[in-house]
Amino acid sequence: MRSKYLLIAIVLILQACSLIPDTGEMESHGTWLQAKSEHYVYYYRPNSAAAADIDKIEAEQERVFTQLNKLLGTHYNQKIHAYIFNDLADAGFTDKTGQAFPILNTIEVIYGLDGYTIGKRGISAHEVAHIITFNGWGPTDLRILSEGIAVYMEHATYDSEADYGSSQMIVAALSAHGNLPDIESLASDFEKFDTNISYPVSGSFAGYIIRRFGMEKFRKLFTEGRSDHFTEDFQSVYGVSLSDVENTWSHQSDKSLAQ
Repeated sequence: MRSKYLLIAIVLILQACSLIPDTGEMESHGTWLQAKSEHYVYYYRPNSAAAADIDKIEAEQERVFTQLNKLLGTHYNQKIHAYIFNDLADAGFTDKTGQAFPILNTIEVIYGLDGYTIGKRGISAHEVAHIITFNGWGPTDLRILSEGIAVYMEHATYDSEADYGSSQMIVAALSAHGNLPDIESLASDFEKFDTNISYPVSGSFAGYIIRRFGMEKFRKLFTEGRSDHFTEDFQSVYGVSLSDVENTWSHQSDKSLAQ
């Protein structure tokens, strides 16, 4: 059992949302101010948008921290270190707007002219969800599930009805044009898909199976499923075929286009 989790952890180190930064990477980014709340340590630039709004950021992130533990059925209570950059250039991001380092309980996010990946309802949960699922549930090599739950939590923590209509609209549009990737392909080769497709599709599918079958089964698939035999693992956990569930999910998404 230990060797199984060690293998998954090694795989995770190679994934975009759980890279371990090089030695000294954090220090190389320049000057930081620091603030602390119950569950976070924040690092942010002087005279920045984050500095002006740090109280609002703290309030939103504490709210979402509590709600994520409730929704995910976890009791994660470690402090998360949040490095808040002014923009993409400041962070050195070229293909993302945030990232999580679960082993280090650390996230890198932006707050400014290029957008927000912290402190705003609807996006405040994503990177934190990576931290909590990894440390509260365990590692997974299924990015369709790790990104899926993070995207879904963006919506589930936005309001009490867990409205994830934006992801559904994207799925519906892809389906209507014959461009919706199949779930098995996303599970086995997530990185080959454009993130504008892989993230909302994963979020929509994760939301669907959570709402239909419950969080505990999703957690079981998250920790026990494998990318190289996802179809079989899905059948084992849920007792129904992936193709049947996928067909119902994709057709349900069609309704979004009529709204």
